[in-house]
Amino acid sequence: MKKIVLLIILGFTVLLLNGQEPEPSTGVKISTDKVKIEGKYYYIHIVRKGETLYSISKAYNVNQIEIAMENPDIYLGLQVDQALKIPIKESQHGILGDDQDENYIYHVVRKKETLFGLSRKYEISIQDIIEANPEVEEGLKISQVVLIPKKRVQTLGSAKPEESERFIYHEVKPKEGFFAISQKYGVSQSVIRRFNADLVKDGIKLGTVLRIPKDPQDTILHAGTLQPYQKPLETGEVAVTEQPTFICDTFVYNRWRDVYNIAFLLPFYQGDPKNQITEGVDESASESRNASTSLSSVTQSTSIFLDFYQGALLAIDSLKKEGLSINLNVYNTGKSPELTRKLLTNPGLQNANLILGPVYPECQKPVSDFALENRIPMVSPLAQNNYLLESNPLFFQANPSFNTQIEGFINKIDFCSGQNIVLLHEGDSTNINLIETFKQQIQLKISSCGNPDNIHFKEFTYKPGGIPTEIQERISHSLVLDRENIVLVPSNNEVFVADLLGNLHTLSTIYKYPIKLFGFPRWQRFANIQVEYYYQLQLHLFSPFFIDYGKRNVKSFVEKYRELYRSEPSQYSFRGYDVAFYFLSAMKKYGVDFQYCLPQLRVDLLQSDYSFERVGSNGGYENRSIYLLYYSKNFDILKLENALDVNDGPIRPSHYINENEKVEAVDFKLK
Repeated sequence: MKKIVLLIILGFTVLLLNGQEPEPSTGVKISTDKVKIEGKYYYIHIVRKGETLYSISKAYNVNQIEIAMENPDIYLGLQVDQALKIPIKESQHGILGDDQDENYIYHVVRKKETLFGLSRKYEISIQDIIEANPEVEEGLKISQVVLIPKKRVQTLGSAKPEESERFIYHEVKPKEGFFAISQKYGVSQSVIRRFNADLVKDGIKLGTVLRIPKDPQDTILHAGTLQPYQKPLETGEVAVTEQPTFICDTFVYNRWRDVYNIAFLLPFYQGDPKNQITEGVDESASESRNASTSLSSVTQSTSIFLDFYQGALLAIDSLKKEGLSINLNVYNTGKSPELTRKLLTNPGLQNANLILGPVYPECQKPVSDFALENRIPMVSPLAQNNYLLESNPLFFQANPSFNTQIEGFINKIDFCSGQNIVLLHEGDSTNINLIETFKQQIQLKISSCGNPDNIHFKEFTYKPGGIPTEIQERISHSLVLDRENIVLVPSNNEVFVADLLGNLHTLSTIYKYPIKLFGFPRWQRFANIQVEYYYQLQLHLFSPFFIDYGKRNVKSFVEKYRELYRSEPSQYSFRGYDVAFYFLSAMKKYGVDFQYCLPQLRVDLLQSDYSFERVGSNGGYENRSIYLLYYSKNFDILKLENALDVNDGPIRPSHYINENEKVEAVDFKLK
């Protein structure tokens, strides 16, 4: 098993080198502030000017690597006023085991121990334990340290179940099953199973103490606990989807209680360039990096994922400054499903509250199965067309599939206002599925218009390389002069698009045909097309990404990125920031069950505008947000809500190339 924190190691090495000289006196003021995070005790040290990692480690007598592992973003460099978690060793505080101080007994939770059992052992009420340890109401964790107040109460009686503000604690009696308990408290069996998943996974047993919510409508596990795994359906079995009631404004984040474990799974390749493959990953934003930032051992595909990770680190740093507590674990999956499976035994993944990655579809399947079984939300940050959406209700696809993008694109175009609509393509048999999908989406949109029978939708095909004047005359037969021509071109063939745009430009500028052109996002990367054609033909493209470099948060991100990494951020850097910032913001606002509240989440991102919708009744969530980008005649690229946002003035009719020989193209009439 190979766990890496690649960039942390690079930065951390620099910190080590800077601190090798022994210091006669550290000059570090040792903090006396102790906090408990997930049952572990830490000093919280506020970094002061002049302090180094070496001096801090010496002052607290804690290894530098231990400090770095508890504070992964230390790679970004120590900052004045930064808060560091310094692990407290047993010899330093003597609080582990069942030791005591003046006011509390410190109890270390062991396997299968419950609040009810602790209350009996120490003869104290459950409510008193919860008041001293608010986080334990959501469940105990192995090795967690629980403070037991020395204030004594009467021994619990057996006639009445013990209670807290939220739960009744019921001890299972002989011959008592879920049905009887459900009837006694008026709470469904499924809810009882959900709140006691670890205790009843092998069946209900005599003496087991169950948590029963006082409110039968209280069905959601909050802050740090997840719903139990549901066995996959057998063939022919009917799925029963239980949509829990979730009130989204009730969660209150506590940075000391709600420390989220985040797992990053990325392919940090090193070495042989021939193994560096980006197949299966969306490359619509791929671009060359500044040569000064390339390391000799880092290939182009590796740099893509490093860019993504570096952007994500900046998002994490921003949220930490806003009070979010995170334990970050980063793993190298390569492009190997076998390596990915081995990583799943790591505690950092088994205890994760959110998994970001993997990137490649073949690595995602084992992680998706693992995440579903352990009820961990999983985000696919880059891949498209993921079949796992249909089978994992906790799977999130940040990059919408191409079919989803086409659907969103068509929905942003007005086909109902009398324009002349022309579908123009090269008739390539290898691209027939894409063309048919595009055509069907257009026809579906036209059918929703109030007067679909009066709308003319034409289809025209031709092969590039012919005599321009002949081709222009043939295309003109599909165009009109007295109305706007909506020309849609479903093609990623640069040769065809270059030939077509040259002819359309002539028809628009010389013969005055009013044309608005609609194309695909890959056109932005075409190298052999005159860019002015895009502006003259008022090109509209669709894309899930758009960066407005005038926005304040974009400017701030670019400045920080340049300062930290000495390079320009790529499109993948922006994506990494957006994915991390969005999902971690959701967890901070709504807790680990954030998926029920995403429709209400509003986050100002850099290049994305996520809008997640569930796929089917038992599927995951796909981002369906796209932008409509418009190349204006003023040589601006604008982001539009829809194609109606542009008004370029009245249309002035002119003449056809050959008015007497004008022949209509294939004309579709919807019946």
